[in-house]
This record gives sequence, structure tokens and C-alpha cells, in this order.
Amino acid sequence: MDAGDLPQASNKAWGLVAETVKAVAAQHGGIIHKHHSIMEVIVQLRQLAADAGDAQNALLLGGSYMIAERLHINFYENEFSETLVLQGLIKCEELSHRLYALFWPAGAP
Repeated sequence: MDAGDLPQASNKAWGLVAETVKAVAAQHGGIIHKHHSIMEVIVQLRQLAADAGDAQNALLLGGSYMIAERLHINFYENEFSETLVLQGLIKCEELSHRLYALFWPAGAP
């Protein structure tokens, strides 16, 4: 991957997570209008998983979301190595799949 592509890849990974959270929220009657609201939805979904006794998914939701936010910041600051960006891309894709699997009414679309 070209060094100039790292910020773009970082932001696309963030976008995948943000759009997945918005889609899941919309399926449950919520509409997200602000960046901060995405985090609030993740906190709520994380709590739902924890309340259901699913500590593994609760941790994954919180930790992977934090990685997605850092990738969003990397779009502006361009500080991450290719390895960190690639690892982050994997975590963001995993988070997106997990959100659909856990919270989409009929499973992943």
C-alpha cells in the first residue's frame, strides 16, 4: 500500500463502521445526526451485549470502535504505519460484521 493511501484507507475503515452503526440504529428506530451519536449507540449496543452475558462481544464492540475512531483521526494526522492501518482495517471489518450479526433483525444483510 502506498504511504499516501494510508489516510484514505483509514477513513474508509471508519466510514464502514460509522455507516454500519447508522444502519443498525435505523433498523431499531434510531436516527444518527451527529458524530458523537455514533459512539453513544456503540455504548448502548455494548451494554446490551454485556447485559445478555456476552462479555466477549461487549469487549469487541468497545475495543474495535475505539480503533475505528483512531483510524478516523489518522485520516487527518497520517501517523499510523501500514501495519497499524491494515490491522485496523481488519478490526473494523470484523466490527461491522459483528454488529450486523448481533443487531440486524434477520442477520447480516
